[in-house]
Amino acid sequence: EINLKLRSIRSQLNPHFMFNALTSIQNLMNKNEMEAANHYLSMFADLTRKVLNTSIQELISMEDELKILEEYLQMEQLRFGFQYQIKVDDSINIANTNIPAMLLQPFVENAVKHGVATLQQNGLIKVLINKQGNNLILSVTDNGKGFDKTSVQNNNTSFGLKLSEERIALLNQVYKDQPVTLNTNSASTGTVITIKLANLFS
Repeated sequence: EINLKLRSIRSQLNPHFMFNALTSIQNLMNKNEMEAANHYLSMFADLTRKVLNTSIQELISMEDELKILEEYLQMEQLRFGFQYQIKVDDSINIANTNIPAMLLQPFVENAVKHGVATLQQNGLIKVLINKQGNNLILSVTDNGKGFDKTSVQNNNTSFGLKLSEERIALLNQVYKDQPVTLNTNSASTGTVITIKLANLFS
């Protein structure tokens, strides 16, 4: 039953992500930025294929997860012009480290939409992947104006965040020896989302 619920959440996350991307394409077309819209659309098609290829897997390699994130950030950078960095601890073998698929994507999406979208080229998103003992620490940081968690939770645009919180709670029922913890710290200087996957390394 838990696995069915997990699959249900994944099946909702994918259309949510696609809906947001299609809205971005529509905005570019409405502004008559046809070259940018075409470029965005071709990147979106490639990214959609990658996302659908992983949609039946609960766990994927960190390497594949980061490829999806990188393409997503490149795509949104076309529209908003922010900067981003993805940094991985050298001691982590990303090809052989498996994590829940699309675990970070909704949080990165939130950093774009609620964090840096209005800052344009002054916006900065950092995705950091670190090893801390046997734990994997993932963080998404943006330099936006921050958000009140309650107001964002009541906002339809944060649907992905709510689903992610539900998903983490379910993952913890399945992977009891490798619990996942989520921490959100949002202030006027920006937001930091930290996810810890405990005991991932032996």
